[in-house]
Amino acid sequence: MRIMKTRTYLIVILFISSLAYGQQESIGLQSITSLNPTVDFIEAEIIFQKVKEILVNSRNYEVLDRESLGIVLTEQEIQKQITSINAKVVKQGRINGAKNVIGGKLISLEYKKALNLLKKSKIEGQTLQRAVFTFSIDIIDTETSQTLETKTFKIGTLNTKSLGGLTKQEAFTNAFNTLTKDLKKFLNKFIAKPIAIISIEEEKGGAAKKVLINTGEANGAKKNDRISIYELSIVTIGNRKTQREKWVADLKINAVEGEELSTAIVVKGGTELLSKYNNQADLICKSK
Repeated sequence: MRIMKTRTYLIVILFISSLAYGQQESIGLQSITSLNPTVDFIEAEIIFQKVKEILVNSRNYEVLDRESLGIVLTEQEIQKQITSINAKVVKQGRINGAKNVIGGKLISLEYKKALNLLKKSKIEGQTLQRAVFTFSIDIIDTETSQTLETKTFKIGTLNTKSLGGLTKQEAFTNAFNTLTKDLKKFLNKFIAKPIAIISIEEEKGGAAKKVLINTGEANGAKKNDRISIYELSIVTIGNRKTQREKWVADLKINAVEGEELSTAIVVKGGTELLSKYNNQADLICKSK
């Protein structure tokens, strides 16, 4: 009987441990507010869905948004209830322990006639349109509701990357897609997990030659990507403490091994890296 109890407790402990290990951090995602919600609700939704796509594809967070709260509405209905919806996202973020909530505003939007590459204003009898707009993305502290950082994205009248579209939605989507790279870069500052050394895979003559790191296809890692390694320490300046990042080594990814792992060749600083790693120094990796 005593053995059975012990086994029962062990199973419970293992079950709880497995849940804790697999648990993701949470991040809140508010719906994008619109300056003219009765007209611009479709464009606001396009921005929202792209931000959500970037967050989900990072695989680093459980995204808390209106859909995870069971709120299913049309784009126009969302804009009418957006204050209430976004407040619920913040509340759920606090419950789930999310540090940040991401929000945004479609600040301005208008459509103008566009010319195609042949300098003709019409295709099959239809006028091409170009979207000219500005929107912002905000990183908000969940507890204080303070905006930690904001970035404004803009497609102006002189932008030539987008040729417009036959419909307003097509014109907006084509223009918006030219900003996706910058949008992803901005968000990655807050959602990307830090790269860490998992193990020293090869060493020779007292120097590290190859390492295993925790970045892969899911994080956009590619062969020949370069990464620098720094040692972290705290330095006191007067009454203030600041973090020092001292360069240790340079790496170059030589093979991406699945979603979350890659191997990298140590290009420079192998001796110092091996010493720091063996002494359990506080090391961080940064993409160059």
